[in-house]
Amino acid sequence: MPVLAWAFTLILLLTAACVPTERNVDARINRAVATAVASSAAPDLNRLYRENRASVFYIDPTDGQHGTGWLLEPGVIVTVAHVVSGRDQVIVRQATAPTFVASVAGLDERRDVALLRYEIETAELEPDAKPLPLGDAGSDDIAGTLLALGYSSSGVKREGTVGSPKANAGILSQITNFGPDSYGRNLEMDAAIDPGDSGGPVLNANGEVIGMIRAAARRSEAGETVVGTFYAVHADEIRAALTEIRNPESPDPQQ
Repeated sequence: MPVLAWAFTLILLLTAACVPTERNVDARINRAVATAVASSAAPDLNRLYRENRASVFYIDPTDGQHGTGWLLEPGVIVTVAHVVSGRDQVIVRQATAPTFVASVAGLDERRDVALLRYEIETAELEPDAKPLPLGDAGSDDIAGTLLALGYSSSGVKREGTVGSPKANAGILSQITNFGPDSYGRNLEMDAAIDPGDSGGPVLNANGEVIGMIRAAARRSEAGETVVGTFYAVHADEIRAALTEIRNPESPDPQQ
């Protein structure tokens, strides 16, 4: 075959190979759609953090281990009971705004929930601070993404501020029920938490509080060492505790 004819034949073959077949086009479309769906389904944790970090506070009992709290509504902060137990007032520190004082309005030590109140007229919150809505978490949410915010690694600056809370991302591993006499329902998660994070909100992808950081598991029921298991008070237990704190004479539905 002449050289010119061979070269022309080779060009035709290469051109044919570069033209996408209907099957190839369909495969590319399917991959693009799958990528777009996966991208839209994945929560934007950075956005979630930026939108909610100003609503999280450093709770300073002044004479003990500090903790974290979050804004439930104007004038009301929620944290865990074990951080503020035995105290009438605590100092509330913020990322950049001035500190203020909050009173311990009530405790539910069985569920490990505390309600703090502060004066709306005198406390200057961060400009982006907003109440965080309570959500829900059930068996259908297991393996879903969550974001836990807390002040485990922040030091107090000279002016009293503490910077932004730490972001701890993970998944909901399981929902555990410790029983009505011991903490009740808790979220079991793998979002790493440390001392100081206790009382911080655990958010779902919609920015709802589905739990509150409580403790790290050290040993299993069989006494074996546990690594990477952390607990948060379930949103339902937070609701029940707040109802009892606000209405102490109402009967406990779990008793």
